[in-house]
This record gives sequence, C-alpha cells and structure tokens, in this order.
Amino acid sequence: MTVLKVAVVAYSAPPHGAGGVASAHFNLFRLVQKSGLEARLFTFGEDGLRDEADIIRRGSPGWIVTLVQKTLGVLFAILQPDKGAYQTADILKSFIGGRRMNREIVAFAPDVIVLSDHGAPGLALDKPNKSKVILVSHHNPARFLALAGANYSRLDARLALYLEHRVLIKVDAVVCPSVYMREWFARTYKFGGVIKVIPNLLDEEALKAIPPMDLRSQFNMEPETVVVYLPSAGGALKGAYHLLDLIRRMCGRSKKVIGFYVPGDIPPTLMEQTAGLPDQARFCFTGQLSYAEHIANVKACSFGISPSLIENYSMALLEAVHCGVPMLVFETGGNADIIQNGENGHLVAEGDVEALSELAIELLEAGTLQELRQKTKVFSQGHLSSRTALKAYLDLMASL
Repeated sequence: MTVLKVAVVAYSAPPHGAGGVASAHFNLFRLVQKSGLEARLFTFGEDGLRDEADIIRRGSPGWIVTLVQKTLGVLFAILQPDKGAYQTADILKSFIGGRRMNREIVAFAPDVIVLSDHGAPGLALDKPNKSKVILVSHHNPARFLALAGANYSRLDARLALYLEHRVLIKVDAVVCPSVYMREWFARTYKFGGVIKVIPNLLDEEALKAIPPMDLRSQFNMEPETVVVYLPSAGGALKGAYHLLDLIRRMCGRSKKVIGFYVPGDIPPTLMEQTAGLPDQARFCFTGQLSYAEHIANVKACSFGISPSLIENYSMALLEAVHCGVPMLVFETGGNADIIQNGENGHLVAEGDVEALSELAIELLEAGTLQELRQKTKVFSQGHLSSRTALKAYLDLMASL
C-alpha cells in the first residue's frame, strides 16, 4: 500500500518559531507523521537556520525583509496616513523565502501540500502535477477591518486579498479551524472547491510529557500564590488596552500577592505602565521562550485570562485548557468552540472587562479555583481531543 507524502508549510517551527499559526501547523505535522504518513515540515520565514530531521527551514534574507517593510511603510503613509498597514508587507516579505522553500517541496514531490494562508506562501509555490493543495484559513485580512475601533488600511487589506485570491487558483480544498473562520471565508473569497471546518490539532502526548516549571520560586512568590496566565497580552489585538484595568480590578479586591505570567515580547510603553500598578501584582516577564519552556510555565499557572479582541481558533487557549488551566475569555471569534462555561473556563460578552474581572476575583478563592481546575483537564481532554480532527484531516487528504 502506497504511503501518502505530505508537505506541511508554516512560517516558522519550534524551537525557533512562535505564534498560533506556526504552532498549529507544527502540531499538524507531528500528528500526521505519527499516523504513519511520510510528512515533512517546510518553513518560509527562517533564513539562515539549520535544517533538522524532517524540518526544512528557509526564509527571505533580512535585508529584503527590511527593504519591503520600509518601502511599503512609506508608501502607505502617503496613500493612507494614520492607518495600520502590514498585510501586504507580510506577503511580500515572505515571497523569497517561499521560493526557496518551493524548491525543496518540488524535490520532495508530495501527494498533499498543506499551506497556511498568513503570508500567502502559496504565491511562491510551483504546484507539482500530482500534488493536491489544502489551504488552512487562519488569518483572513478582511475580518480585521470589521473590528470595532479598528484603524486599518482598506487599501492594504484589498491588495492582500487580491494576492490571496491568486493562491486559491492552486488550491483543491480549504480547511477553516472554526465556524467563525468558515463564515468569514465564505464572505471574503470565491472558491468552488471543498471547504471543511476542522479544529486546529494538538499533540497531546508531547504536551503531557512536559513537566511544570516552578514559576513561583523563580519570581520570589509563596507556593500558594495564585498565578494568572495572560497569553500574548502585549499586543493591541490581544487585549493590551484591557490588561492594566483587569490587574487593577483584581488587586483592588485582594490583599494577597497575585502573579501574572506574561510570555513573549512586551512593548516598552506597557512595561512602563506596569510600574504604577499595585504592589501585590507580581509579573513573570520571560520574553520569548522555547515551546517546552513556555508550556512548563503555563502548567504552573492557576488560571488564565485572554482579553483578546479577535481570535480564529486559539492555540494558546487549547494548550492551556489541556494543561488543566481554566481560561476566562471574551466571546469572540472561535473562542466558543474551545471554552464551555463552567467546564473549562468562562465566556463573557466582548469588551466586558468588568465581567471578566469579577470571574477572575471569584477564582482567587481556593475552593472555587480548585473545583474548576479539576473539571478543566477532564472536559478538555474528552471534548477537545485531536483524534477526531486528525481523522478528518487524514480522510480529506485521502479523498483528494
């Protein structure tokens, strides 16, 4: 029996990569490989890094990335001043890395190629005759324009969408990780092929193997201190504007030290503002960590809050609840596909910081927290298992 050859494409991959889309495609690659198929992961955003077993790392040269960024920055500043514009730049910055990656994919001669949409790496792809292409719709620039209070360039989004439509010519099937992304895909693109809703996958076996880190002693906190996980809270779309308000509200209702684990890079302005927060707020700023180190820290957290304003199907939420860390989130995007009220966290209306903080204050009570933590892992591992989603991917690949 012939074994399918599968090429999974991502911007980056652990231990160097970061971000939800990269994590989703890395987990997909691992699980497809474990299922018995011949799979390789190809990156297009990692210039100068060494290949590993079954991971081929390519990227655009740094000087080209800088040139594209600066040129388009000046252009959009002239055409649409005071508007955020990065979608087209993300695509053009990726093109050389995509061409370099393309040569490796052609040499591999896969039966199936799984593309991410963010950065449109499919533009640089010379589709081999026998290959079928699956595009995973994680990003979709159009949805950012609909965000309340958004100040993004429509011209930038239209250019990015035009380029992404060019990729769809090569695509045989589209996977949307949530119903929310399926609705946006139908609203945005013209595509006559197969469209499936399949959640992002998680390599649960690898996740379980990572032991928790002792965050509390590392940041001079008592063993019983509540530590709150704040995923990617440094970015505006991830809720940076709500972060300080949430922390003030929690500290205003508790005299105990509260820890806050904030991974990734934090904008300098936000770092400065944390200096004015109550004394009992203890921050665990770690910068960029490897995947294993980050998950080890997440496992040490008591619960998490994600004030993110826009989500497709969050890998951060999926990983957290599988680690037994309940999450409090806005009911936005694909969050309701992951979080079930009272089972592995809580959903509140988008932008309702008061409701989010009230739930967080309740979880500062040991009994309430312990009850929800006990339910979180059992519910998540039962209802959010990747077994069904992996089978759906494998069935789709076989059908193509």
